[in-house]
Amino acid sequence: MHRLIERLREHITVEPVILLYMMGIFILNPSYQQLIITKVCNEQYAGTEVCRNQENYKDDKEIQERSSIILLIFTATLSLVSIPPAILLGSWSDRAGRKLGMLLPNALSLIGGGILITISQVEGVNVYWSLAASFVVGLSGGHVSILLSCFSYLADISDSNNRTIRMGIAESMIFIGGTFGVLLSGFLLQSYDFIAAFGAYCGCQILSALYVLLWLRNAKPPNISVCLPEASSGAESNSDAQARHSILMYAKRTFRAVMKKRPGQEKQKLYLLILCLFLNNTIAIGDQAILLLFLMYEPRDFTTELYGVFNSARMIISGIFLICIFPWLLRCIGEMTLAKISIFVRGASYILLAFSTNAWMVFLVAVLGAPSGIPQAVIRSKCSAVVEPDEQGAMFSFSASVEASCILIGAVIFNGLYSLTLSSFPGMSFIVMAVFCFIMLIFLQWVTELPATHPHFISQD
Repeated sequence: MHRLIERLREHITVEPVILLYMMGIFILNPSYQQLIITKVCNEQYAGTEVCRNQENYKDDKEIQERSSIILLIFTATLSLVSIPPAILLGSWSDRAGRKLGMLLPNALSLIGGGILITISQVEGVNVYWSLAASFVVGLSGGHVSILLSCFSYLADISDSNNRTIRMGIAESMIFIGGTFGVLLSGFLLQSYDFIAAFGAYCGCQILSALYVLLWLRNAKPPNISVCLPEASSGAESNSDAQARHSILMYAKRTFRAVMKKRPGQEKQKLYLLILCLFLNNTIAIGDQAILLLFLMYEPRDFTTELYGVFNSARMIISGIFLICIFPWLLRCIGEMTLAKISIFVRGASYILLAFSTNAWMVFLVAVLGAPSGIPQAVIRSKCSAVVEPDEQGAMFSFSASVEASCILIGAVIFNGLYSLTLSSFPGMSFIVMAVFCFIMLIFLQWVTELPATHPHFISQD
């Protein structure tokens, strides 16, 4: 029995951490959005019964405009505050281990959930206090810290033969967790209240933290000592000076891991792969930012319930594809070829979505876009292959900070573009996403054409 448990601990590692955290994120997103809209309504129509029924104010332009501004500030706060922790955490975990990078977001997200529960229950609390929750969650790096810690962990315990498969399975947890989160949030908000929704979010954080503490083994970090300045009699010998030096050292290591000279053209490959990550995440953020608005607009006329079904179906199909079909395809097709095919198909799905006029065309997009999670898994694996074992956390820190910036950039670009093109061609934003996919395809082909000097590229390209 003990041997069986040990074998399970070898094979089941960070996947539940990603599943639980992303499930919490997808519970949180619609819940805090609805909370902000409700609080704005309560402030505007204080002392009336208007806000008891959403149908009474869903078309109120003033409420929509003010809520959208607060939601944008919420997103911007979370995005910008997440970048510094993401830059520092990975290079620090290269020396101290990965588990704290998973526990810190759980702890601060739990506090953020508590703030939102308080706001939802205390009528006199101003809606802008919701930004405090965004700030607290952002201090830990949020989901980008979870992902960089988990993928760094996988890079530590895997080799070139199974790294891409393991990262693909871990990537699938984002989609599966998202599916459960979307379905659960809709049920809780409709059948219960904000306490139930935010309580479920907090529950995901607690379960994730317990799993990390009780089940997950420490991946052995490289045996490197952390060199801090020695104490001296000068002013810089105090603990504050050492702390500042330590923070700057970790930030410097993160940038050095990306910018240092490497054999052959490995540095250029890393830059191209990180650009692909930027484009891929910008597309994903923009997709979620405008999809509901696009589908509810004529002639599609989706209800929020039908949108939830479509979004859940799209995520679960992508998750199942990564778990079941992706490992089998890797036996027959090279991973870079698979990534390029998947990007091409994803671009085609966005073109179909842009010109869709009814429900069956929209749901066909979910089927056509099933392989859309493959490029991210392959790109992460390739980035990991370029850097040294003691640079995994630093490299994932840099890529995580890029992903954090996409939260704001993607929302601003595609929300703005959708507003500008709504009267002429509402699907224009998805055409731009397809163009981004084409650019990614060019970058990945460029990586393939560059001479392979690393064994992983030689064996897999």
